[in-house]
Amino acid sequence: MPEKFQPPRGTRDFLPEEMIIRQKILNKIKSVFESFGFQPLETPAIESWEVLAAKGAGGPEILEETYNFEDKGGRRVGLKYDLTIPLSRVMASNPSLPLPFKRYQIEKVWRYGDITKNRYREFWQADIDTVGTENMLADAEIVACTIVVFTSLGFKNFIVKLNNRKILSALVKSVGVEEEKIMDVFRAIDKLGKIGVENVEKELIDRGILRNTAKKILEFIKIKGKPEVVLKKAEKFVKDIKEGKEGVEELRQLISYLRKMGVEPKFKVDLSLARGLDYYTGPVFEVLVADVVESLAGGGRYDKMIGLFLGRNIPATGISLGIERIIEVMKDRGMIKPQKSMVKVFVVNVNDRVVDDSLKIVQMLRKNGMLVDFDLKGRTLTRQLEYVDSMKIPYALIVGEKELKRKVVKLRDMERRTESEVKISELVKTLKKL
Repeated sequence: MPEKFQPPRGTRDFLPEEMIIRQKILNKIKSVFESFGFQPLETPAIESWEVLAAKGAGGPEILEETYNFEDKGGRRVGLKYDLTIPLSRVMASNPSLPLPFKRYQIEKVWRYGDITKNRYREFWQADIDTVGTENMLADAEIVACTIVVFTSLGFKNFIVKLNNRKILSALVKSVGVEEEKIMDVFRAIDKLGKIGVENVEKELIDRGILRNTAKKILEFIKIKGKPEVVLKKAEKFVKDIKEGKEGVEELRQLISYLRKMGVEPKFKVDLSLARGLDYYTGPVFEVLVADVVESLAGGGRYDKMIGLFLGRNIPATGISLGIERIIEVMKDRGMIKPQKSMVKVFVVNVNDRVVDDSLKIVQMLRKNGMLVDFDLKGRTLTRQLEYVDSMKIPYALIVGEKELKRKVVKLRDMERRTESEVKISELVKTLKKL
């Protein structure tokens, strides 16, 4: 294709075959979200730069990737880089919303970053968030809902990692890391799965952390085992630091609720989980699938971010699903089959003299909720059937003059290559059974 007709770098066109797959996946996700009581929300593609750049919101690395520009009125605006900042603005601008407020958003976001496999500049996210409660039940419901989503999509070998920022914060403070370097430590730890222990240690040292201190941090985050074992060892590390003890207790409550919700063993405590964004304040979670390095979903509790806009803190927790990565992993593993058309029945005209009767049949089927198409080009019977076959439409209804006199049509199963006559009066009932 000539360069001038290509979409901008990092963006893509989705033709029908791809869109059918995407819609099926998004509809499944949406259905699970709604079954958990989350309500739909939509926000504009653009936000004011003041909102996007709010101190402590996205962080410097995200802001560097944010598309921003001046509009015709000289106001600085930008494309939203996630769905959490817009939600925070919505909560600040609608203080009368009843709490807790549970919402889901499935929309596009934009980041001007490097383009690699499964990483684009325009991509979809699917978020659920609960605003207005500190209760760990809210966090547990977010995690449980996420587990149900991945199960409904057909994932089997996946795990939700759990940790708490308070535990990590207490740890780094206990080994002598200065307050202003805590986020540097979190960002380095967050890369553990991608770059390995040695490179994380090197990055910590490069960020000004003493080698001995870095080794203590790495020793802590390598603790493994059942949740109770990991949390007991974590308690010894954080000792009497109030923040750390709170983090351990919150995780214990979260795990207790998850067990009551029946989603074990799809979660585990992983003290190396940091999540790189600045705004997390408590439990954090991430979904990992076997043999896939990058997470397919991630989130956590952010009790202070809405306060950046509203002037008073409102507790909140949520998770974001990376739709592009989920789809690509499902494709790579053969979890989704390509589908060229959503049409289930194609009405075939034997000749021009039966077009009027064919249209009546088309309308009758469509009124009964069926996905029906018909020929618009005046093609021959053979050419129409070739088209139906090429589009993998499962059924063809052949309308002929002789058959119409007997008030029947021919129903052809395109996959089995079988054909039978069906009374027009019984068409709807017959096709619904199929």
